[in-house]
Amino acid sequence: MSADLEAVYRNAVRVRRARKDKRIEPPLVRLWDGDWNLRGICRAEIAADFTWLLNESGTGQLVLPADHYLAEWVMDASARSTQNVHITVDKDGARWSGRMKTATLRKAETGLQTVVLQFMHDYEELKWIQAWSNPFLPAIFQFPRVFMLAGPSIWCLKLALFLNVLRKEASLWALPDDPLDPGQWFDLDQSNWSMVVAPSDFGTDTSIWTVLSSRWKTWHEMAQGTLEDAQLMVTCRRYLDGDPPPWPGAQLRHGCLVFDIVDKSGYFSGTSEGGTALDGLVHTVQQFVGDFEEQEPNILPDPNAPEEYHEPGWLGTRPSNPWVVYRESEYTGIQTSEFTISPATAVQINAGGHSMPGVNEVISAVVQMVGNLTSTVTLSIPGIGGAGVSLPPLGGPLDAFLKPLYEDTVLAWMSFKSPLRPPKTGWSHYFEYFQSGADKAYTLSSLVAIRAGLWATRGFTSHKVTVADGAPYLIGENGRGHFFLGDRIGATVAGLPKGQIFVEQVTELNMSWSRGVTPAWHVTIGTDKAREDPVAKALRHVQSIMGDLQQLGVM
Repeated sequence: MSADLEAVYRNAVRVRRARKDKRIEPPLVRLWDGDWNLRGICRAEIAADFTWLLNESGTGQLVLPADHYLAEWVMDASARSTQNVHITVDKDGARWSGRMKTATLRKAETGLQTVVLQFMHDYEELKWIQAWSNPFLPAIFQFPRVFMLAGPSIWCLKLALFLNVLRKEASLWALPDDPLDPGQWFDLDQSNWSMVVAPSDFGTDTSIWTVLSSRWKTWHEMAQGTLEDAQLMVTCRRYLDGDPPPWPGAQLRHGCLVFDIVDKSGYFSGTSEGGTALDGLVHTVQQFVGDFEEQEPNILPDPNAPEEYHEPGWLGTRPSNPWVVYRESEYTGIQTSEFTISPATAVQINAGGHSMPGVNEVISAVVQMVGNLTSTVTLSIPGIGGAGVSLPPLGGPLDAFLKPLYEDTVLAWMSFKSPLRPPKTGWSHYFEYFQSGADKAYTLSSLVAIRAGLWATRGFTSHKVTVADGAPYLIGENGRGHFFLGDRIGATVAGLPKGQIFVEQVTELNMSWSRGVTPAWHVTIGTDKAREDPVAKALRHVQSIMGDLQQLGVM
């Protein structure tokens, strides 16, 4: 008996030690490129923070030394074949996966250089997939006007997502990422897809029933209310080589994103909402009683000073050929610096909502014309001889009856897929983005909206440095300095390949002094405005242009 107790005790100690070792084991952090090729396993991070959120996009942050090989790979965007950077973090059976939002190279006053990588969880993909009114028809003709689906919540949500993923992956009504690859045209083989939806059985779905409706909402917007009401959770997990298949018989490509919707709450099938310490938890069940403008970083080759700048005593700079260049070194005049890379997001822009001018009117006229033909029909009534009764024109009533069915179904939507972005972003990328600001499709305002949408989702870099006066260039105006406010000057960035110079405007100058202290200039090159919310920025851009066009009488 004592031997059995000793064995039980030793086994319990062994299990506890194993669990402790697992608990303190560092997460497995891996970085991947846009095509999900492994670039490295990270073991040298300074800090990390990753958040899971229920039915929302969590954020992740990874801080690396600037001289780490993965940090150098991320920041050397021009040398990467794909611009997107992905991450997976595996810990205790869970996997956090996402795509890089920004990469910032920072230099502190102490001289410490770090690269801060910001990531968005893969749930973010669902905010870049729209639920079209009819996923099987092109944007030019969307009938019926509203996508509606009724049934069990899990089944409806997954079917709506699958239909629009099918539209994306099979390249229905849009060019595939590589138009020269015949296999990407109407590709129904899910083993090639970048994202899939786990299958679901209608007959065994016990989630509460719902009615989904969407008119080009994002899937996230459409599903939010149903997910909350039914207490469901969306799972997003990247399938990597070596993982067990997400469902029996699944054949998926490495890096494929698998969406599933699960009921972990038991809110409507049986769970607990409370109880007491003495009586235990009370088992409960809920019952019902009764939604073109690409930019590239301004990178110049490392220049030599032009001959005109060799004139003795000449101070100044020319915007056509800026020569003032601050170079990073231990003797540099750069005090602090920050360089941020933001890859492009969506590859397809959608706009519209109402038929282009004249379309609804033409359909209405045709319906009324057909209905008014009844006025030419005469019904003979027996017993009255040759007399008859003429029917009144029915064009108006017929048009009023059919108008809710045909209005805004023809030429009401526009969809443009950039042929340039997929090769740059990589095989795995955000899909589409809806740009508001244009109610009617195929008009000047809708073209402006498409352009603004491309601009809002572009990739960009932001460079901001603070330099000291006289190290080595003088700050001043009117022949008293080499440059001043608004002049374009260059700077190299520590941690990036040698020879790359980023040219920015001087956006801020500050002169300060105090008693006994010599006045000093503080200069800021570049701006943080590029990191402003692109949606708000794009809307202001569209509204400004629309206002100008209205003033001109074009709109």
